[in-house]
Amino acid sequence: MRKSARVIAGRTLAEDMGDTEAQTVLARIAAAGRQEHKARAMTLQKALRVTMAKVAETQMDLPMALIGAVLLDVAGDAVEEALEDSSLLLLLDGPGMCAGAVMIDQVVAGGLIQQQTIGAVHPDAGKKRAMTRTDAALCAPLIDALLERAAPILDDADERYLIEGFQFGTKAEDARTLAMSLDATDYRSIALTVDIAQGVRQGKITLILPTPESRRVALARDTEGEDEDMRVAPPDLTQAVMGLNADLLMVVCQLSMPFTALRDLKVGDTVALTPGAFPNVQITTRMGRVLGRGVVGHVDGVRAVRPLRPPSHAAQPLRRASDQPLVDMPEVEVLSATGRRMTLPRVPDVSDAELEVAMQDLPPIDAGMDATQSPPTLVAPSEVESRQSIGADVEFPVVEDMPMLDDLPDLEDLPDLAMQSAG
Repeated sequence: MRKSARVIAGRTLAEDMGDTEAQTVLARIAAAGRQEHKARAMTLQKALRVTMAKVAETQMDLPMALIGAVLLDVAGDAVEEALEDSSLLLLLDGPGMCAGAVMIDQVVAGGLIQQQTIGAVHPDAGKKRAMTRTDAALCAPLIDALLERAAPILDDADERYLIEGFQFGTKAEDARTLAMSLDATDYRSIALTVDIAQGVRQGKITLILPTPESRRVALARDTEGEDEDMRVAPPDLTQAVMGLNADLLMVVCQLSMPFTALRDLKVGDTVALTPGAFPNVQITTRMGRVLGRGVVGHVDGVRAVRPLRPPSHAAQPLRRASDQPLVDMPEVEVLSATGRRMTLPRVPDVSDAELEVAMQDLPPIDAGMDATQSPPTLVAPSEVESRQSIGADVEFPVVEDMPMLDDLPDLEDLPDLAMQSAG
Protein backbone atom coordinates (compact mmCIF):
# COMPACT_ATOMS: atom_id res chain seq x y z
CA MET A 1 0.00 0.00 0.00
CA ARG A 2 2.80 2.40 0.80
CA LYS A 3 4.56 1.63 -2.47
CA SER A 4 1.48 2.23 -4.50
CA ALA A 5 0.85 5.43 -2.58
CA ARG A 6 4.31 6.66 -3.43
CA VAL A 7 3.75 5.89 -7.07
CA ILE A 8 0.45 7.72 -7.12
CA ALA A 9 1.97 10.64 -5.29
CA GLY A 10 4.89 10.67 -7.72
CA ARG A 11 2.52 10.71 -10.71
CA THR A 12 0.50 13.55 -9.20
CA LEU A 13 3.62 15.64 -8.62
CA ALA A 14 4.81 15.06 -12.17
CA GLU A 15 1.49 15.99 -13.64
CA ASP A 16 1.40 19.21 -11.58
CA MET A 17 4.87 20.12 -12.77
CA GLY A 18 3.86 19.50 -16.37
CA ASP A 19 0.77 21.67 -16.04
CA THR A 20 2.81 24.51 -14.52
CA GLU A 21 5.35 24.39 -17.33
CA ALA A 22 2.52 24.39 -19.91
CA GLN A 23 0.85 27.39 -18.31
CA THR A 24 4.17 29.22 -18.21
CA VAL A 25 4.73 28.65 -21.93
CA LEU A 26 1.17 29.79 -22.77
CA ALA A 27 1.60 32.86 -20.62
CA ARG A 28 4.81 33.75 -22.42
CA ILE A 29 3.15 33.30 -25.81
CA ALA A 30 0.18 35.42 -24.76
CA ALA A 31 2.44 38.12 -23.33
CA ALA A 32 4.47 38.19 -26.53
CA GLY A 33 1.26 38.52 -28.55
CA ARG A 34 0.03 41.36 -26.39
CA GLN A 35 3.31 43.19 -26.75
CA GLU A 36 3.25 42.75 -30.51
CA HIS A 37 -0.34 43.97 -30.71
CA LYS A 38 0.47 46.91 -28.45
CA ALA A 39 3.41 47.81 -30.66
CA ARG A 40 1.16 47.89 -33.71
CA ALA A 41 -1.83 49.57 -32.01
CA MET A 42 -2.33 53.32 -32.29
CA THR A 43 -2.22 54.47 -28.69
CA LEU A 44 -2.97 57.98 -27.44
CA GLN A 45 0.70 58.89 -27.04
CA LYS A 46 1.56 57.63 -30.52
CA ALA A 47 -1.42 59.36 -32.13
CA LEU A 48 -0.55 62.68 -30.52
CA ARG A 49 3.09 62.35 -31.55
CA VAL A 50 2.25 61.64 -35.19
CA THR A 51 -0.46 64.28 -35.39
CA MET A 52 1.54 67.01 -33.64
CA ALA A 53 4.26 67.02 -36.28
CA LYS A 54 1.80 67.00 -39.20
CA VAL A 55 -0.45 69.72 -37.82
CA ALA A 56 2.42 72.10 -36.97
CA GLU A 57 3.95 71.62 -40.42
CA THR A 58 0.64 72.08 -42.25
CA GLN A 59 -0.74 75.07 -40.35
CA MET A 60 2.38 76.99 -39.36
CA ASP A 61 5.20 75.57 -41.48
CA LEU A 62 6.91 74.86 -38.16
CA PRO A 63 9.08 71.83 -37.25
CA MET A 64 7.52 70.56 -34.04
CA ALA A 65 7.97 67.18 -32.35
CA LEU A 66 6.44 65.47 -29.34
CA ILE A 67 9.30 64.06 -27.26
CA GLY A 68 7.36 62.96 -24.17
CA ALA A 69 3.84 62.33 -22.86
CA VAL A 70 2.78 61.66 -19.26
CA LEU A 71 -0.79 60.67 -18.32
CA LEU A 72 -2.08 61.29 -14.80
CA ASP A 73 -5.52 61.15 -13.19
CA VAL A 74 -6.51 64.31 -11.33
CA ALA A 75 -9.50 64.71 -9.01
CA GLY A 76 -11.98 67.42 -9.91
CA ASP A 77 -11.33 69.44 -6.75
CA ALA A 78 -7.56 69.37 -7.36
CA VAL A 79 -7.56 70.73 -10.93
CA GLU A 80 -6.69 74.27 -9.82
CA GLU A 81 -3.45 73.02 -8.27
CA ALA A 82 -2.38 71.59 -11.64
CA LEU A 83 -2.83 74.97 -13.41
CA GLU A 84 -0.38 77.87 -13.55
CA ASP A 85 -1.49 81.49 -13.85
CA SER A 86 1.60 82.46 -15.86
CA SER A 87 0.73 80.01 -18.67
CA LEU A 88 -1.77 80.49 -21.48
CA LEU A 89 -5.00 78.95 -20.16
CA LEU A 90 -7.72 77.91 -22.61
CA LEU A 91 -11.19 76.54 -21.95
CA LEU A 92 -12.34 73.72 -24.25
CA ASP A 93 -15.96 73.08 -25.19
CA GLY A 94 -16.84 69.41 -25.45
CA PRO A 95 -19.83 67.30 -26.44
CA GLY A 96 -22.71 67.01 -24.02
CA MET A 97 -21.90 70.36 -22.34
CA CYS A 98 -18.59 68.94 -21.04
CA ALA A 99 -15.64 71.25 -20.53
CA GLY A 100 -11.90 70.69 -20.67
CA ALA A 101 -8.78 72.82 -20.40
CA VAL A 102 -5.44 73.39 -22.10
CA MET A 103 -2.38 74.92 -20.47
CA ILE A 104 0.42 76.13 -22.77
CA ASP A 105 3.51 77.45 -21.06
CA GLN A 106 4.99 80.74 -22.23
CA VAL A 107 7.99 79.10 -23.90
CA VAL A 108 5.78 77.15 -26.32
CA ALA A 109 3.22 79.94 -26.72
CA GLY A 110 5.98 82.43 -27.55
CA GLY A 111 7.42 80.11 -30.21
CA LEU A 112 4.03 79.61 -31.86
CA ILE A 113 3.38 83.36 -31.87
CA GLN A 114 6.82 84.19 -33.28
CA GLN A 115 6.39 81.72 -36.12
CA GLN A 116 3.05 83.24 -37.15
CA THR A 117 4.09 86.88 -36.77
CA ILE A 118 7.74 87.16 -37.83
CA GLY A 119 8.14 83.78 -39.54
CA ALA A 120 10.99 82.52 -37.30
CA VAL A 121 11.44 81.12 -33.79
CA HIS A 122 14.08 82.61 -31.50
CA PRO A 123 15.37 81.19 -28.21
CA ASP A 124 13.45 82.05 -25.08
CA ALA A 125 14.73 85.19 -23.35
CA GLY A 126 13.19 84.24 -20.02
CA LYS A 127 10.88 87.29 -19.83
CA LYS A 128 7.35 86.67 -18.55
CA ARG A 129 4.34 88.67 -19.64
CA ALA A 130 0.57 88.48 -19.30
CA MET A 131 -1.11 86.30 -21.89
CA THR A 132 -3.78 88.02 -24.00
CA ARG A 133 -6.76 86.99 -26.08
CA THR A 134 -4.70 87.57 -29.21
CA ASP A 135 -2.21 84.96 -27.98
CA ALA A 136 -5.11 82.55 -27.47
CA ALA A 137 -6.44 83.19 -30.98
CA LEU A 138 -3.02 82.42 -32.47
CA CYS A 139 -2.47 79.20 -30.51
CA ALA A 140 -6.02 77.79 -30.52
CA PRO A 141 -6.04 76.50 -34.15
CA LEU A 142 -3.12 74.17 -33.37
CA ILE A 143 -4.99 72.62 -30.40
CA ASP A 144 -8.22 72.24 -32.39
CA ALA A 145 -6.46 70.53 -35.29
CA LEU A 146 -4.46 68.30 -32.93
CA LEU A 147 -7.56 66.91 -31.17
CA GLU A 148 -9.62 66.70 -34.36
CA ARG A 149 -7.03 64.68 -36.31
CA ALA A 150 -5.80 62.47 -33.45
CA ALA A 151 -9.22 61.16 -32.34
CA PRO A 152 -10.20 59.17 -35.48
CA ILE A 153 -6.94 57.19 -35.65
CA LEU A 154 -7.06 55.85 -32.07
CA ASP A 155 -7.70 52.11 -31.64
CA ASP A 156 -8.92 52.20 -28.05
CA ALA A 157 -12.54 53.34 -27.71
CA ASP A 158 -11.99 54.95 -24.29
CA GLU A 159 -9.01 56.96 -25.53
CA ARG A 160 -11.03 58.12 -28.53
CA TYR A 161 -13.92 59.08 -26.24
CA LEU A 162 -11.47 61.02 -24.08
CA ILE A 163 -10.44 63.62 -26.70
CA GLU A 164 -13.16 63.39 -29.34
CA GLY A 165 -15.34 66.46 -29.90
CA PHE A 166 -13.35 68.99 -27.86
CA GLN A 167 -12.46 72.38 -29.36
CA PHE A 168 -11.35 75.85 -28.30
CA GLY A 169 -13.96 77.84 -26.38
CA THR A 170 -12.39 80.92 -24.84
CA LYS A 171 -9.36 82.21 -22.95
CA ALA A 172 -9.46 81.93 -19.17
CA GLU A 173 -8.27 84.89 -17.13
CA ASP A 174 -6.62 82.84 -14.39
CA ALA A 175 -6.38 79.34 -12.92
CA ARG A 176 -9.19 79.91 -10.42
CA THR A 177 -11.66 81.00 -13.12
CA LEU A 178 -10.75 78.06 -15.31
CA ALA A 179 -11.06 75.56 -12.45
CA MET A 180 -14.53 76.87 -11.63
CA SER A 181 -15.62 76.04 -15.19
CA LEU A 182 -14.53 72.39 -14.84
CA ASP A 183 -17.25 70.56 -12.92
CA ALA A 184 -16.52 66.88 -13.64
CA THR A 185 -15.57 64.52 -10.81
CA ASP A 186 -12.33 63.19 -12.34
CA TYR A 187 -9.97 64.44 -15.02
CA ARG A 188 -7.04 63.03 -16.97
CA SER A 189 -3.99 65.22 -17.39
CA ILE A 190 -1.93 64.67 -20.57
CA ALA A 191 1.38 66.54 -20.21
CA LEU A 192 3.07 66.81 -23.63
CA THR A 193 6.72 67.86 -23.84
CA VAL A 194 7.32 69.38 -27.28
CA ASP A 195 10.39 70.49 -29.21
CA ILE A 196 10.04 73.56 -31.45
CA ALA A 197 12.25 74.42 -34.43
CA GLN A 198 14.63 71.51 -33.86
CA GLY A 199 15.80 72.39 -30.38
CA VAL A 200 15.38 76.17 -30.37
CA ARG A 201 12.64 75.90 -27.74
CA GLN A 202 11.24 73.12 -25.55
CA GLY A 203 8.20 73.36 -23.34
CA LYS A 204 4.92 71.76 -22.30
CA ILE A 205 1.34 71.62 -23.51
CA THR A 206 -1.00 70.09 -20.93
CA LEU A 207 -4.45 68.77 -21.82
CA ILE A 208 -6.90 68.35 -18.93
CA LEU A 209 -9.98 66.40 -20.03
CA PRO A 210 -12.76 64.67 -18.09
CA THR A 211 -12.29 60.91 -17.88
CA PRO A 212 -14.66 58.71 -19.88
CA GLU A 213 -16.02 57.22 -16.63
CA SER A 214 -16.92 60.63 -15.18
CA ARG A 215 -18.58 61.67 -18.45
CA ARG A 216 -20.71 58.51 -18.51
CA VAL A 217 -21.73 59.00 -14.88
CA ALA A 218 -22.69 62.63 -15.55
CA LEU A 219 -24.67 61.65 -18.65
CA ALA A 220 -26.53 58.92 -16.75
CA ARG A 221 -27.28 61.33 -13.91
CA ASP A 222 -28.62 64.02 -16.24
CA THR A 223 -30.87 61.61 -18.15
CA GLU A 224 -32.00 59.54 -15.15
CA GLY A 225 -35.76 59.02 -15.14
CA GLU A 226 -36.22 60.43 -18.65
CA ASP A 227 -37.40 58.54 -21.67
CA GLU A 228 -35.45 58.67 -24.88
CA ASP A 229 -38.14 60.81 -26.52
CA MET A 230 -38.27 63.22 -23.57
CA ARG A 231 -34.59 64.12 -23.61
CA VAL A 232 -34.01 67.70 -24.66
CA ALA A 233 -31.06 68.57 -26.84
CA PRO A 234 -28.73 71.29 -25.55
CA PRO A 235 -29.69 74.76 -26.80
CA ASP A 236 -28.02 75.97 -29.96
CA LEU A 237 -26.63 79.45 -30.60
CA THR A 238 -29.94 80.79 -31.93
CA GLN A 239 -31.83 79.71 -28.82
CA ALA A 240 -29.14 81.16 -26.57
CA VAL A 241 -29.21 84.53 -28.34
CA MET A 242 -33.00 84.71 -28.44
CA GLY A 243 -33.07 83.97 -24.71
CA LEU A 244 -31.04 87.07 -23.81
CA ASN A 245 -32.68 90.05 -22.16
CA ALA A 246 -33.30 93.23 -24.17
CA ASP A 247 -33.60 96.51 -22.26
CA LEU A 248 -36.27 98.86 -23.65
CA LEU A 249 -36.99 102.49 -22.79
CA MET A 250 -40.47 104.07 -22.91
CA VAL A 251 -39.94 107.72 -23.91
CA VAL A 252 -42.93 109.97 -23.22
CA CYS A 253 -41.48 113.01 -24.97
CA GLN A 254 -38.24 114.84 -25.69
CA LEU A 255 -37.58 118.36 -24.43
CA SER A 256 -35.06 120.99 -25.42
CA MET A 257 -34.01 123.64 -22.92
CA PRO A 258 -31.02 125.89 -22.32
CA PHE A 259 -28.25 124.47 -20.22
CA THR A 260 -28.70 127.24 -17.66
CA ALA A 261 -32.36 126.24 -17.17
CA LEU A 262 -31.30 122.62 -16.76
CA ARG A 263 -28.69 123.64 -14.21
CA ASP A 264 -31.22 125.61 -12.17
CA LEU A 265 -33.71 122.73 -11.86
CA LYS A 266 -34.40 121.69 -8.28
CA VAL A 267 -36.74 119.40 -6.41
CA GLY A 268 -40.35 120.55 -6.74
CA ASP A 269 -40.00 122.27 -10.12
CA THR A 270 -42.40 121.32 -12.89
CA VAL A 271 -41.49 120.81 -16.52
CA ALA A 272 -44.11 121.35 -19.20
CA LEU A 273 -44.48 118.37 -21.50
CA THR A 274 -45.06 118.61 -25.22
CA PRO A 275 -48.79 119.00 -25.92
CA GLY A 276 -50.37 115.74 -27.04
CA ALA A 277 -47.36 113.61 -26.05
CA PHE A 278 -49.08 111.74 -23.25
CA PRO A 279 -50.23 108.93 -23.31
CA ASN A 280 -48.29 108.15 -26.53
CA VAL A 281 -44.75 106.87 -26.03
CA GLN A 282 -41.81 105.79 -28.15
CA ILE A 283 -40.31 102.34 -27.53
CA THR A 284 -36.54 102.70 -27.95
CA THR A 285 -33.36 100.83 -27.16
CA ARG A 286 -30.65 102.15 -24.86
CA MET A 287 -28.80 103.39 -27.95
CA GLY A 288 -31.81 105.52 -28.97
CA ARG A 289 -33.10 103.39 -31.85
CA VAL A 290 -36.89 103.66 -32.14
CA LEU A 291 -38.50 100.20 -32.30
CA GLY A 292 -42.12 101.30 -32.31
CA ARG A 293 -44.82 103.33 -30.60
CA GLY A 294 -47.27 102.53 -27.87
CA VAL A 295 -50.02 103.83 -25.60
CA VAL A 296 -49.70 104.14 -21.82
CA GLY A 297 -52.33 102.36 -19.75
CA HIS A 298 -52.63 100.09 -16.74
CA VAL A 299 -53.16 96.37 -16.12
CA ASP A 300 -54.34 95.24 -12.69
CA GLY A 301 -53.33 98.58 -11.20
CA VAL A 302 -49.84 98.52 -12.75
CA ARG A 303 -48.72 100.94 -15.45
CA ALA A 304 -48.23 99.25 -18.81
CA VAL A 305 -47.54 100.14 -22.44
CA ARG A 306 -49.49 98.55 -25.28
CA PRO A 307 -47.48 98.57 -28.55
CA LEU A 308 -49.40 99.83 -31.54
CA ARG A 309 -49.78 97.52 -34.53
CA PRO A 310 -47.15 98.26 -37.18
CA PRO A 311 -48.38 99.40 -40.61
CA SER A 312 -49.12 96.72 -43.16
CA HIS A 313 -46.41 97.89 -45.56
CA ALA A 314 -43.77 97.26 -42.87
CA ALA A 315 -44.23 93.52 -43.29
CA GLN A 316 -45.24 93.60 -46.98
CA PRO A 317 -43.30 96.26 -48.90
CA LEU A 318 -45.37 98.13 -51.50
CA ARG A 319 -43.60 98.19 -54.85
CA ARG A 320 -46.40 98.43 -57.47
CA ALA A 321 -47.80 101.68 -58.83
CA SER A 322 -51.27 100.64 -57.68
CA ASP A 323 -49.97 100.59 -54.08
CA GLN A 324 -49.18 104.31 -54.15
CA PRO A 325 -52.48 105.42 -52.51
CA LEU A 326 -51.68 103.12 -49.57
CA VAL A 327 -48.34 104.78 -48.89
CA ASP A 328 -48.52 107.75 -46.53
CA MET A 329 -46.37 110.17 -48.52
CA PRO A 330 -46.97 113.86 -49.43
CA GLU A 331 -47.55 115.09 -52.93
CA VAL A 332 -44.36 116.06 -54.76
CA GLU A 333 -44.43 119.46 -56.45
CA VAL A 334 -42.15 119.93 -59.46
CA LEU A 335 -41.15 123.22 -61.07
CA SER A 336 -41.97 123.47 -64.78
CA ALA A 337 -39.86 125.20 -67.44
CA THR A 338 -41.75 128.45 -66.80
CA GLY A 339 -41.09 128.29 -63.08
CA ARG A 340 -44.66 127.39 -62.23
CA ARG A 341 -45.38 124.57 -59.76
CA MET A 342 -46.76 121.39 -61.23
CA THR A 343 -48.17 118.43 -59.28
CA LEU A 344 -47.24 115.02 -60.59
CA PRO A 345 -50.37 113.02 -61.34
CA ARG A 346 -50.87 109.69 -59.67
CA VAL A 347 -50.36 106.62 -61.80
CA PRO A 348 -53.84 105.25 -62.59
CA ASP A 349 -54.68 101.73 -61.52
CA VAL A 350 -54.95 99.45 -64.56
CA SER A 351 -56.37 96.00 -64.08
CA ASP A 352 -55.46 92.98 -66.17
CA ALA A 353 -58.85 93.04 -67.90
CA GLU A 354 -58.49 96.70 -68.93
CA LEU A 355 -54.97 96.02 -70.19
CA GLU A 356 -56.23 93.14 -72.33
CA VAL A 357 -58.96 95.34 -73.86
CA ALA A 358 -56.43 98.05 -74.66
CA MET A 359 -54.16 95.57 -76.42
CA GLN A 360 -57.03 94.50 -78.68
CA ASP A 361 -57.04 97.97 -80.27
CA LEU A 362 -53.44 97.58 -81.45
CA PRO A 363 -52.94 96.86 -85.18
CA PRO A 364 -52.34 93.20 -86.00
CA ILE A 365 -48.88 91.94 -86.79
CA ASP A 366 -48.26 91.29 -90.49
CA ALA A 367 -48.31 87.53 -90.85
CA GLY A 368 -46.58 87.67 -94.19
CA MET A 369 -43.41 89.22 -92.85
CA ASP A 370 -40.33 87.11 -93.36
CA ALA A 371 -38.99 85.65 -90.11
CA THR A 372 -35.45 86.36 -91.26
CA GLN A 373 -36.11 90.08 -91.62
CA SER A 374 -35.12 92.38 -88.82
CA PRO A 375 -37.94 94.05 -86.91
CA PRO A 376 -38.64 97.66 -87.78
CA THR A 377 -36.49 100.19 -86.02
CA LEU A 378 -38.23 102.60 -83.71
CA VAL A 379 -36.99 106.11 -84.47
CA ALA A 380 -36.99 108.52 -81.55
CA PRO A 381 -38.27 112.04 -82.25
CA SER A 382 -35.63 114.61 -83.00
CA GLU A 383 -34.57 117.21 -80.52
CA VAL A 384 -36.40 119.91 -82.47
CA GLU A 385 -39.64 117.94 -82.44
CA SER A 386 -39.23 117.30 -78.73
CA ARG A 387 -38.73 121.01 -78.11
CA GLN A 388 -41.77 121.85 -80.25
CA SER A 389 -43.93 119.38 -78.35
CA ILE A 390 -42.75 120.79 -75.07
CA GLY A 391 -43.23 124.35 -76.28
CA ALA A 392 -46.86 123.66 -77.10
CA ASP A 393 -47.67 123.54 -73.41
CA VAL A 394 -45.15 126.11 -72.19
CA GLU A 395 -45.67 129.86 -72.46
CA PHE A 396 -42.48 131.69 -73.40
CA PRO A 397 -42.21 135.38 -72.50
CA VAL A 398 -42.56 137.90 -75.38
CA VAL A 399 -39.66 140.34 -75.79
CA GLU A 400 -40.62 143.66 -77.45
CA ASP A 401 -38.57 146.51 -79.02
CA MET A 402 -35.67 144.32 -80.10
CA PRO A 403 -33.38 145.89 -82.77
CA MET A 404 -33.21 144.41 -86.24
CA LEU A 405 -29.96 142.62 -87.13
CA ASP A 406 -27.99 143.46 -90.32
CA ASP A 407 -27.50 140.91 -93.09
CA LEU A 408 -24.33 138.79 -92.94
CA PRO A 409 -21.58 139.82 -95.42
CA ASP A 410 -20.63 137.61 -98.38
CA LEU A 411 -17.94 135.06 -97.52
CA GLU A 412 -16.34 134.61 -100.96
CA ASP A 413 -12.75 134.24 -99.71
CA LEU A 414 -13.44 131.10 -97.77
CA PRO A 415 -12.35 127.84 -99.47
CA ASP A 416 -14.86 125.27 -100.60
CA LEU A 417 -14.65 122.47 -97.98
CA ALA A 418 -16.60 119.99 -100.07
CA MET A 419 -14.18 120.26 -103.02
CA GLN A 420 -11.09 119.97 -100.80
CA SER A 421 -12.41 116.87 -99.06
CA ALA A 422 -13.28 115.33 -102.40
CA GLY A 423 -9.79 116.01 -103.71
